[in-house]
Amino acid sequence: MIVKFHARGADRGSGPVDYVLGKECDCDGATLDRGDPDEIQALIDSSPYAKKYTSGVLSYKKSIK
Repeated sequence: MIVKFHARGADRGSGPVDYVLGKECDCDGATLDRGDPDEIQALIDSSPYAKKYTSGVLSYKKSIK
């Protein structure tokens, strides 16, 4: 398993939301479990911190037995 955190998070909230959902929220099969994309963007944009969000990857391979 690979766990990696990216050195990003200083940009606007539209970046991570657009990455997950698509620019027009049109990515097939992409959904949010909860929350409103516009509210998430507003929360990220209103953060006073230099690193406004954290992004990362969990990557794993199913073992064959």
